[in-house]
Amino acid sequence: MKTQTFILLSALLLATVSQAAPITLTNKEGKKIEAELVRLDGEKVFLKLTNLSTVEVPLNTLSDADVTQIKAWWEENKNKVGAKNLRFSILKNVKQIDRKVTKTGGSGHSGKNQVAQVVKKMTKDEVTFNCVLKSYAKNDISEITAEYTIYKRVSTRDKDGLKSDVDEIDGTKEIRFIEAMGTADFETDKVPCEDISESGGNKPTTRKSETVEGIIVTLSVGGEVFLKQSYPENYIGRLEEKEKRDESE
Repeated sequence: MKTQTFILLSALLLATVSQAAPITLTNKEGKKIEAELVRLDGEKVFLKLTNLSTVEVPLNTLSDADVTQIKAWWEENKNKVGAKNLRFSILKNVKQIDRKVTKTGGSGHSGKNQVAQVVKKMTKDEVTFNCVLKSYAKNDISEITAEYTIYKRVSTRDKDGLKSDVDEIDGTKEIRFIEAMGTADFETDKVPCEDISESGGNKPTTRKSETVEGIIVTLSVGGEVFLKQSYPENYIGRLEEKEKRDESE
């Protein structure tokens, strides 16, 4: 059996291509035009004019110097990522691996020789996160690096009382390519979680419980971070608040 928890984490980043400052272009007839470079699409360049309208201009109608400048700008900016082009979503999967209950002792006979029953319960799960990146950009995006940290709480209860710690599981995934208006996804490594308890007999109840609390994902292109998001959505804020409380104590 598989339990799936969905959460949609919208991330509206910067424009896919960082628009340049207005420049003056000259066509082969000597006519000049002032515009911002928007994007290059094959042999056409898209320009934003001073009246804020966008036009497409064939490269072969511009001067050789302008064509060289436009291609150099596009090579530098074509993989830049930002808001209004991407939507990031996370799907948490919990897969049940094993469930077991064992009972020992407890003969059922009364008297001083009666053996107290001991009950042992065990569950094993595997937790993964499926991350989906949807592009609304009109150009392809490549070489996205996804770095993530999964936070697993480990709690134990025994004769010495209750103890609780958080393990951090780090991982990295590479998204080699997202085509224009396309989708790419990746799955995190599996995180095993156990819940084991023992009660009855002549000993106090003991328990070890492992639970995945959340994940933080950081996406970057060329070493430049463009998104940091968490599951659940408020998990980053919760960690920051805890850090502040710990510093104040």
